Amino acid sequence: MTKRICVVGAGPCGLTTIKQLLDEGHEVVCFDKNPDLGGIWVRHPGDSDQAKAFDNLMLTISMKLMAYSDHPFTGGRVFYSREQYLAYLREYAERFGLADRIRFDSLVTDIKRRTDGWSVTARRDGVETTEEFDAVAICSGPFKTPNRDIPGLEGFGSEIVHSAEYRNSERFRGKRVLVVGLAESGADIVREVGEAAEACTLAIRSYTYLLPRVTGTRTTDHGTVRSHHYEMLGRATDYPLPLETFWGRSRIAKAAFAITSVVYGIGATAVGAAKVLRRKLRGGELEPTVNPLGEPFVPLKLDVATLHDKDNWELVRTWNRRSHPDGSWSQRGIFCKNVSFIPSIVSGQVVLNDSGIERSEDNKVFFADGTAAEFDTVVLCTGYHRDINIGDLRVNEDNVRHLYRHFLHPDHQGTAAFIGFVRPFSGGIPIVAEMQARYFARVCSGKLQLPDNLDEAIAVEKAWEEHWTVLSPRATEATPSQVLYLDALAREIGCLIPMRKLILDPKLFVQLWFGSFNQSCYRVVGPHNLGAAALEDLYSEPAENLKEMAFRMSALRLLPARVHPKHMI
Repeated sequence: MTKRICVVGAGPCGLTTIKQLLDEGHEVVCFDKNPDLGGIWVRHPGDSDQAKAFDNLMLTISMKLMAYSDHPFTGGRVFYSREQYLAYLREYAERFGLADRIRFDSLVTDIKRRTDGWSVTARRDGVETTEEFDAVAICSGPFKTPNRDIPGLEGFGSEIVHSAEYRNSERFRGKRVLVVGLAESGADIVREVGEAAEACTLAIRSYTYLLPRVTGTRTTDHGTVRSHHYEMLGRATDYPLPLETFWGRSRIAKAAFAITSVVYGIGATAVGAAKVLRRKLRGGELEPTVNPLGEPFVPLKLDVATLHDKDNWELVRTWNRRSHPDGSWSQRGIFCKNVSFIPSIVSGQVVLNDSGIERSEDNKVFFADGTAAEFDTVVLCTGYHRDINIGDLRVNEDNVRHLYRHFLHPDHQGTAAFIGFVRPFSGGIPIVAEMQARYFARVCSGKLQLPDNLDEAIAVEKAWEEHWTVLSPRATEATPSQVLYLDALAREIGCLIPMRKLILDPKLFVQLWFGSFNQSCYRVVGPHNLGAAALEDLYSEPAENLKEMAFRMSALRLLPARVHPKHMI
């Protein structure tokens, strides 16, 4: 069943949406306000008032997890710059002929619901035109209206800049700067500004859980492992997990999977120990010359220009305990996968104030702890207002948790989707968008039916996410686990590897359950699978660190569910 479908936005989410819709044989027209593809990653003259990736941005997760499953990254776990990631997106678009489907310099101004579809109005060169479509996919992201409404700063009389406008630190050189808030971009910005400014203060009201980009030779996202996620959010809590996975809702299948995981886990641990012993007998392995950040491997780093030394590591640990004073084994707030600002605080180059802003007068800011300081500029790393409605396509409270799995609108019979409006605690948005788009494409084709109890499913999953994101209540796009979310989508799409196949293949079981997450697992079986090529990519990273993952997760399975470490780090 071929349909004519409108895609709004040609960034990472829009590109993969075009691709998945084309795979299903649909006619696709994409509108994008930029002169080229790439979304926030593409820069062009006149973009100073738009949210764009800044000059020295480096991904906070490796390219392995920022890639698509139908165009996997084969260069190992390394961190790309803005320019490198944009080149990857262009390579993806060229490989699958996506640019021909995009109308650049075209701003969608209105979307109207019709009896049999949607009318979409777009403006190009000052001229508005309207076209009819069977379905629409909004892929333009939530970064529209910067949040500048910061209590206490109403009286500040000097320059206030939002991180959306930030490109580099030059405009702050020699100034006294207050950075308000800390997200992943804020971590880089406070580091860069701190190096250029005469004086720099970081003001926060709460602590965000921190993850370094690297630990030794491995990226931190090597630690994104299925068994760990299901242990944290399934077995280690009394709160029921609503997302289905390999075993579905069968208690017998779940028990069989658990027993198999312990048996294979202990076996994998023994094999791993033997490999470690053989390496030691051969004199060990040569250390790499550079780490995944492209910096010299020695001395060891945690992040960009961030030594893995006692002072930096202790501040990360202290920060995380403040973020989760009751324990961080199962985190309940969004992560900051960037600790490059930590040395600036340790050295005193950046002053930390965690009391909150009380008031401001002229260029002076008063903090709740009784201190005050004068500033030339305030930089707001305070996120964005939720503003995703357009025309007749409206979402209750601008909250994507009122949609099925954050993307399918329950009121429009599967013809309206918001692709990419989801932020996993750890992991990349592009693969999430890809899986959402695969689901949407098959719904549009009539090959996949929405659940009968759609409203109930939305309510249950919304409550579950709110439970696990209680420390980040404003981040309504957040979901605690990329792995659990994607597995549930894959099960419905039909691309989750069957449990029977896993149990009968110990190597595959160990790779998927104890190995580092790799999205190629969703291209092994099911619609538009890549078969042997997907398996080859999956096995290109053999399951490692088996003592930590296979043994530890298997041992926890043998203990009461309440027995877990208090803190992750």
